[in-house]
Amino acid sequence: MNFDRLSLVATLGLAAASPSCSLALELGDSVSCTVDEDCLYGAGMGTCDANVCRPPGSASGGSETDTDPSSTTGPTTTVSSTLTTESSESSPETTLDSSSSESTGTPVACAVNSECENDQRCGAAGECVELLTTECQEVFWPADRDNVVFIGSVMPTSEPYTNLLQPLENAVLLGVEDFNAETELQGDREVAYVRCDDTAGPAASLAAATHLVENVGVAAIVGPIFSETVLAIAESVTIPAGTFMISPTASAMSVADLDDDNLVWRTIPGDVYQSNALVDRFDDLDDSGGVDNLLVLAKDDAYGNGVLTAILSDLEADLGASNVTQAVYPNPTDFGGDMEMLLAAYGTVLAGVSDDAPFSHVLFVGTSEIQVLLYAYLGTLWDGNPATMPLFTVSHGAVPEMERFINEIGPGTGTEALEPAKGLIVANMEGTSPVVLNPANFNAFSIRYRIRFNDEEPLTSSALGYDATMATLFAMCRVPAGEEVTGTAIAAGMPALVDGDTFISFSGSDLSFIDEARNALAVGGTVDLQGVSGELQWDLETGDVRAGVWGWELLGESDDPVSAPTRIYCLNPEPATDGAWEAPEAPPASCG
Repeated sequence: MNFDRLSLVATLGLAAASPSCSLALELGDSVSCTVDEDCLYGAGMGTCDANVCRPPGSASGGSETDTDPSSTTGPTTTVSSTLTTESSESSPETTLDSSSSESTGTPVACAVNSECENDQRCGAAGECVELLTTECQEVFWPADRDNVVFIGSVMPTSEPYTNLLQPLENAVLLGVEDFNAETELQGDREVAYVRCDDTAGPAASLAAATHLVENVGVAAIVGPIFSETVLAIAESVTIPAGTFMISPTASAMSVADLDDDNLVWRTIPGDVYQSNALVDRFDDLDDSGGVDNLLVLAKDDAYGNGVLTAILSDLEADLGASNVTQAVYPNPTDFGGDMEMLLAAYGTVLAGVSDDAPFSHVLFVGTSEIQVLLYAYLGTLWDGNPATMPLFTVSHGAVPEMERFINEIGPGTGTEALEPAKGLIVANMEGTSPVVLNPANFNAFSIRYRIRFNDEEPLTSSALGYDATMATLFAMCRVPAGEEVTGTAIAAGMPALVDGDTFISFSGSDLSFIDEARNALAVGGTVDLQGVSGELQWDLETGDVRAGVWGWELLGESDDPVSAPTRIYCLNPEPATDGAWEAPEAPPASCG
């Protein structure tokens, strides 16, 4: 390879999370005021700070929404409440505190949303309905509250997922604001957005989705994040209710097998492509230097088990069954945030494979919890000899976190003993992820994102959240004025976004692509979308997209590593799901 691989980073404009990217946003409320009495919410009286209303329990002086006239942020109102979460060892429960938005009085009659408080809407029964709960803590309104279509999101954005998923949720908000700033749905309708956090686990996911469907009345949900949650919520909540759902990240192939009435979609390719790429990667490694002893550690959920099932028999056939050890580790959501129990469980998993160590290669199939497993492996199964350091490979759920895995080694994290080995770990870590990035479009998106979110950098996976949102809103544009925007209507509009007559690229210095797409769709036309994450070509039978796979490495110095794609798995012609690895002679890594 004759090019400077570090230049890939500049070419692609990639950004990765660091500890400082954990966003604790206090977005300003755009309701003007002169006194506190002007700031009435369902949760009680807010405060008037610098002629801007703040909801009950919100702190003044926090980070404000950018108000630069050049920003693409629309006139969106943020309403939030102070909520508490109580948990027990048996079953986590979420409750509202005394300043919550839960109504305690007689329901208020209404005809339009503006006759209710800012954290309420006018429900179908002609009464004001609460929009906020423990899980669903913020609502974002356009300027006109009375002619809106609601969408929601369900994502675990609290620790330990904040670094990985807050940027993805922010991308959903940016998509809504970009759309409202540029255009409207047919019938002069704008979009309101309620976002929910399901970090607390399956019960929180179910509560959030049920609230969005039954109380908020959303037409669509962006999310959930994890495949297992998508399956559970789709089958129990959204499909029975006829609500559209599009996940940016749920890649398990079982999602494609849902009997979903065409209501469940995703912007990330299914795991079949990554699974084949992983098998072929280890075949290539075996041919070049030998894979003497491979350990596969997979998360015990739909994603981890699905990939493990897809790759295990092929790996055993290619490498020899005696050279492959596999184990599943518990899903971190099973522990309700109890880190001591999580560490103990992961220690038990590693102890169970210790008799087969040392391993020449270790494959982690999971997400950000891989950080805990990586440190634990190095502290227990590695003897400190550079010659026995395995090559670590992480699946796509952890690729955005590779830099953080290195940067957080050192004082204050209990990993001080690993600090001398940081350079060695950098040299022995790689990852695989679907090709979900259009470099030019991501750069344009990144500029808007940084303006909107206080100069924070988006993760590359944020592109999937933005595209999921924009595709949903574009499909809504097919619904005529006077007709209700329903999940079924959105699903019916999705075919108009695939391989259509008008090419739409989410690029450029302005948002004119939104208006162009809306106008084409509103008159019955079709569009061909080139999103921030790349070409959006869905299989209309399964709601899946097809894409190759990138191979990632950590480049640069150990005190400031940079992740970059240095290989690409190019798929054979459709309908093939396999391909071959290629190393490009010049960036970026691309096929053809």
